[in-house]
Amino acid sequence: MRNSRRVLILTVCMLLGLAASALATPETDFREAMTAARAGDMDKAIAAFTRVIEAGTSVEASNLASAYNLRGVCYEAKNDPQQALADYTKAIEIDPKSAEALGNRAMLYVKLGDKDKAKADAVAARRIDHRVKVPTID
Repeated sequence: MRNSRRVLILTVCMLLGLAASALATPETDFREAMTAARAGDMDKAIAAFTRVIEAGTSVEASNLASAYNLRGVCYEAKNDPQQALADYTKAIEIDPKSAEALGNRAMLYVKLGDKDKAKADAVAARRIDHRVKVPTID
């Protein structure tokens, strides 16, 4: 009797866990990522942005580009510039008019000491949106 009760409880818990995971959507993952990033939990934010990215075709291109860009910001905050650079670049490949991703990549290029690439990205970002934050390059 006791064992069958345990089996029933475990089965119910597993089914509830499966149902909860089935409710996760790219939108809820994006919100979770933003909340985690604002709280400074970059690992959790990266994991949630990765789930958005892995959703692939079910996500609009502009939102997918935003997920890559914001995951890049999280990687940069974790002092992983190469992964951040890869994500900014992927965001720009998906949405070449993403001034924010271009600006973020420009700022990172300055940190990496590549002023020529930084300047090119900064100019491109400003052509798209004059309000975007870009580095000042002499």
